[in-house]
Amino acid sequence: MNFLKSIASPLAGILALHYDRPAVLAIGTVFWALSTGAVGVSQHFQQVAFWRAINGLGLAIVIPALQSFIADSYKDGTRGAGFGLLSLIGAVGGIGGSIVATLMAGKDYWGLPGWRLAFIMVALVSFIIGILVYLYSTDPRRIPGNHLLDDDDYERY
Repeated sequence: MNFLKSIASPLAGILALHYDRPAVLAIGTVFWALSTGAVGVSQHFQQVAFWRAINGLGLAIVIPALQSFIADSYKDGTRGAGFGLLSLIGAVGGIGGSIVATLMAGKDYWGLPGWRLAFIMVALVSFIIGILVYLYSTDPRRIPGNHLLDDDDYERY
């Protein structure tokens, strides 16, 4: 997963430069969600390994595009708070998800092992977040009056 993530990360930069970043974030998040759900239903180790690699591709798209989006969404004096908030939300989500997944792992729910259900739940939540980002986020580059670099400026650099 990390190997594919490191190779594919430049793709996020290219996509974020040429396309609407909320759309890039949504695509990456849906990629991530589908591959996470596929891990939950996989029956063989090779399937798990494949889907975890695909998961790395989704993360490779999301993480740099999200950092770029955050950097452009906050003014110079508050940008650190934006990244701090991003880190806080990630840490709280990671802790909460780990606790819930650990509690679920040893039990069966509706005939489904808890660890599988945990993967499927994360996939569902991720998918919903991806759709919401696409529907309700606006790229700061597209807001009238925003003095960020426009597409012509990016071509000059």
